[in-house]
Amino acid sequence: MKNAKKSFLMLAAFLMMAVQGFAADVKGSVKQNIVHGINYQLTAKKQVATVIKNPQGYQGEIIIPEKITIDSVTYYVEAIAPEAFRDCSGITSISIPKSIAKIGNGAFRGCSSLKTIAIPKTISELPSALFQDCASLTAIDLPRTINRISTDVFRGCKSLESFTLPSAITALPTGSFAGCSNLRQLELPSGLTTLGNNVFQDCTSLETLTLPTGLKNVGEHVFMGCSSLQSMELPSGMNRVPAWFFENCSSLTQVQLPNSIGVIRHDAFNGCVSLDSIYLPNSIRELESAAFANCTNLRKVNIPNGILELSANLFRNCTSLAAIDLPASLREIGSHTFDNCSNLKRIVLPAALKKIGGDAFERCTSLVEVFAQGAAPAKISASSFAKSTYRESSLLVRFGTVSNYQIDKNWNRFLDMVEVNDQGKPITKEEASQQQQTLLR
Repeated sequence: MKNAKKSFLMLAAFLMMAVQGFAADVKGSVKQNIVHGINYQLTAKKQVATVIKNPQGYQGEIIIPEKITIDSVTYYVEAIAPEAFRDCSGITSISIPKSIAKIGNGAFRGCSSLKTIAIPKTISELPSALFQDCASLTAIDLPRTINRISTDVFRGCKSLESFTLPSAITALPTGSFAGCSNLRQLELPSGLTTLGNNVFQDCTSLETLTLPTGLKNVGEHVFMGCSSLQSMELPSGMNRVPAWFFENCSSLTQVQLPNSIGVIRHDAFNGCVSLDSIYLPNSIRELESAAFANCTNLRKVNIPNGILELSANLFRNCTSLAAIDLPASLREIGSHTFDNCSNLKRIVLPAALKKIGGDAFERCTSLVEVFAQGAAPAKISASSFAKSTYRESSLLVRFGTVSNYQIDKNWNRFLDMVEVNDQGKPITKEEASQQQQTLLR
């Protein structure tokens, strides 16, 4: 019995050693080693090495070799791991060999002292956040082999002044150049078809940019906060001006919209305080809320016929807008649409208009004349016009319709109602006689 127990214990010990040895072999197939200050992950079976994060960090000039030799075994350096050099603020330069075939996400992110870098021809894709917040980076040498860029690649590269993208690039995804506050010159490839959200947001030194003719898929916030942007011509492939597209582009004075544009999304031009005038093509069928809000210098804008509604806050705080022609197709004016258009002097409400929202003409302190062309009054609320407008401005109505407005509980707030002809001019005796004869018939 004792011999049997002893044999069992010896067998168990042997099996345990075998398992541990196997685990050690598996673990040993992938191991780490630091060579000349660079930390590598080694794959013994394939004899390849990947540059990885160094617990002690990296600084100064980093020269990555094509191969390294450890214990008489040669490993070829083929990859840089995700975030390998992230937040290594002491790195001033990195030399990447042609043996590198893959670079991971955010590999150089936050290398705030890195000034220049060259990517080898073996790389075809720039991964997400690769150079994000490399605040000192002034030059990036990209090969023609690059055909894809992921999100936020150059975000926050505040020292980058000029850049030319490789010709094979067809899309710039979200945040590609966002926060590149010194970027002044950028050459986009002719084959570019897509701009993601926030691509150039807060590029505060960018004055102009030529968009390729084939551009058609465009995201939101693309030029938001580009405070030096002065002019822009949108290509014919675009069918809308996206939301927040030019928001707070405070130097924008000229925008050319193609006939392909059908919609101007909400807040598209919000805060474009230097925009003096804009021509809206007849293809436009929808103007969303606050599209031109806070354009304090806007004096001239046309509303295409076919527009059925002026959305809420559309021209709110457009304090220089003195006159605007509303289309015959218009059915509704939303709340606060012309709120604080303090220079607006006269408004003609088309006959087809059915509704005016609350505070639509609030704070229109210069409004002296409202011409309502419809025989049937549009539905309004007590707050559609300012109290001062009801008391001090004239409501012009077409001859023979004044009683319709007088019996309406909100329209009758106007203290001065005047019957006029179809052109909004005072009725002559001859016109009054003709109107009376028409009514008698």
